[in-house]
Amino acid sequence: PGAPVLPRVPGRPSDSSRAAGGTPACSGNKQQNQQIECIVCGDKSSGKHYGQFTCEGCKSFFKRSVRRNLSYTCRATRSCPVDQHHRNQCQYCRLKKCLKVGMRREG
Repeated sequence: PGAPVLPRVPGRPSDSSRAAGGTPACSGNKQQNQQIECIVCGDKSSGKHYGQFTCEGCKSFFKRSVRRNLSYTCRATRSCPVDQHHRNQCQYCRLKKCLKVGMRREG
C-alpha cells in the first residue's frame, strides 16, 4: 500500500532527512551563501545576541553598556546615524538604537 522500504546505505542521508527535490534538508549551503546583517549597524552579523542578529561590535557594546549600567549623552540632536562607519561616534544613539530594534537587557 505504500512506497517500498529500501535499506539504508551508509554515508548517504535517509530519505526522511531530504527536502523536496532530493537534496539533503540540513545541507546548510543556503545559510552559508546568505549573509545576515546586524540589525543595529548593518555590518555582517555573527549570530543572534540579546534576541537580535547583531555583529560582534554591537553585541559587545550592548553587553558592556548593560552590565556596567552605563548612561551616555548625545552631543548632537539625539538622531545620529548608526551604521557600520558611524557606529562609534555616538554611544547614546547607538544604545538607543539597540533598544529600539529589540535587543533585550535580560539576554
